[in-house]
Amino acid sequence: MTRYIFFAAVLLLLPLGAAAQLNTDRLTAIGRNALYFEDYVLSIQYFNQVIRVKPYLVEPYFYRGVAKIQLEDYVGAEKDMDEVIRRNPFIPMAFYARGFARKQLGKWEEAREDFSRALEFSPENPIFMVNRIETYEEMKEYDAALADLDFLIRRTPEEIGLRFEKGRLLLEKGDTVGALPEFDTMVRIDSVNPEVWSARGFIRLITEDNEGALADYDKAVKLKSRNIATYINRGILNYEAKNYRAALADYDKAVSLDTASVQALYNRALLRTEVGDYNTAIEDYNAVIALRPDMPEARYQRALVYGEVGEWRLAIRDFSDIIGRYPSFVPALYGRAQAYENLGNDKLAFADREKAYDITQAHKNNDRKEEDIDVDVKVAGQEGSVIKNRASIFSSSGTEEESGQHSLRGAIQNLKINVTNENNFVLSYYYRNDTEMPVKPYSHPAVQEFNDRQRLEAPVYIVCDEMPLTEGMIGFHFASIDRLSEQIAADSLNADLYMARGMDYALVQDFPNAIADFSSAIHYGNDEEMALAYFSRANVRYKQLEFKQNNVDMTRENISKALQDEEEREKIVHLDKGDSYEFEMIMRDYDRVIALLPDFAYAWYNRANMLCVQKDYQSAIGNYSRAIELNPELGEAYFNRGLTYIYLGNEERGVADLSKAGELGIYQAYSIMKRLNNS
Repeated sequence: MTRYIFFAAVLLLLPLGAAAQLNTDRLTAIGRNALYFEDYVLSIQYFNQVIRVKPYLVEPYFYRGVAKIQLEDYVGAEKDMDEVIRRNPFIPMAFYARGFARKQLGKWEEAREDFSRALEFSPENPIFMVNRIETYEEMKEYDAALADLDFLIRRTPEEIGLRFEKGRLLLEKGDTVGALPEFDTMVRIDSVNPEVWSARGFIRLITEDNEGALADYDKAVKLKSRNIATYINRGILNYEAKNYRAALADYDKAVSLDTASVQALYNRALLRTEVGDYNTAIEDYNAVIALRPDMPEARYQRALVYGEVGEWRLAIRDFSDIIGRYPSFVPALYGRAQAYENLGNDKLAFADREKAYDITQAHKNNDRKEEDIDVDVKVAGQEGSVIKNRASIFSSSGTEEESGQHSLRGAIQNLKINVTNENNFVLSYYYRNDTEMPVKPYSHPAVQEFNDRQRLEAPVYIVCDEMPLTEGMIGFHFASIDRLSEQIAADSLNADLYMARGMDYALVQDFPNAIADFSSAIHYGNDEEMALAYFSRANVRYKQLEFKQNNVDMTRENISKALQDEEEREKIVHLDKGDSYEFEMIMRDYDRVIALLPDFAYAWYNRANMLCVQKDYQSAIGNYSRAIELNPELGEAYFNRGLTYIYLGNEERGVADLSKAGELGIYQAYSIMKRLNNS
């Protein structure tokens, strides 16, 4: 999910005189629309208006705080949740949200208190509890954290992740004896999961049960583990057993899984050094130093290898870099002295040896410790914390993989991508212009003709990936709504004015008004010229329906289920029977667009998406295929049709479509194909 900066200055959307007349319930509803569709800046503007008119209400402060959390404004979010709790101290989600903000600010004690208060209202809420566990861990209150974990384990004893977390915390506490049974239980519960074998292998490794650790890692590899730690740590065990060929194969596998793994590259470099493969060892050290310029052990080892191949000046450069940061590191001084001597500079060699001798003597006489650098192989820990991964119902903002700020360079198939259909196409004034992979908006003669008539203030584009509005855009569209409303008051039968205002309402997430205006445009306009109004009305109706289906009251406890996982929220909505009428209205609009513009590929594509929602997959494939016939460059259609084929079990056709989608710029396809290849 792309991140957008929240600008602190608040836009005054309406004059105070008009504000008193605002329908605050409606503004709150529209703000929640914007919040759901990740238009956080816009949602804040709506909640600001409600707060100005009715500052005693709880909801706008709560929702504004949630939006601020999504924008990583944790200070502002904490203040908003303070206001919520001051007005109503009986909302568990407010304590949770404030605790979450405080946790992000490093206020661990205050965050723990908030999570405890939330648990008073909802004693068995796992989201509240895992957050409290995280705060206990940060405060090193391991017994309290373990007590909470035991409670969760009693509720779901077969949950592997909780067992892993308990074992990890016991290790942090220093209780290796107590940790091992948890990993034994994991193996018993899920013996076909390679990661449980890898986890137990790790604890056996650090408790020096090398034979048992190697057996566990062998089992994990046999089960096709994709965990890089499995191969790094088995490589260490093979290395210690003098099985260098097997160790090198393990390190090679680890590097193939993650070409930027410092541990794997460094360990492989040490092994290559030991077997005398100096040139390739230097290549690995170079890679490590490029990734971690501040890693002195890699630079020290490279200096030694430079000496082995007679590159004395390069060795001196590395030794000097280390000595500059660690002036008392005696091995580097002796190493540089040897290099100087080999270059014939006896004076500098003598100076380094004398300094090294003085440091050593001072250490003997005064118990001063020499500076040391850990040059040994690097054990790979079991990465990540299940608790920390589960601790947020808010959209993740900490990592590139989760945030959507992917680099489109290099092995993009390694990115972690949510497997969800591409969105509907819509008309918009805006389109993304990614600097790494510029995205050109789609077009169609009907859109070109519409733009040529200059019925709107700016040209519109056909886009699939909408961009949230900045504050400047928000201000522009609200001003445009006011201006168009004045024009409509003077010319109430002008279809173009309704179309233009409907576009503005759609952009500011005011769906009911947008639908009303598109309907008026259709009513007053020439049906032949209003195909795009039908198209826009269908799109807005679907957004409204999607919000309705997915929306929950964020002040209630059940938000923890509804928003616990962004992937769940983003899944295609399956409509309830009660919404069949609204679904029918949407489909009628797309049908009408196709009747008026049979070659409008984007209506066929959107209709296919709706058919997927209804689980009519064969009909959906037919509609995607028609969209592709009309526009062979429509990568989104290949992507969605490919996912549909795969869902139906036709992997061959699905992969072919995903390959074509990737070729056309839908880079998510490569990640999915990699998953299929590895499954």
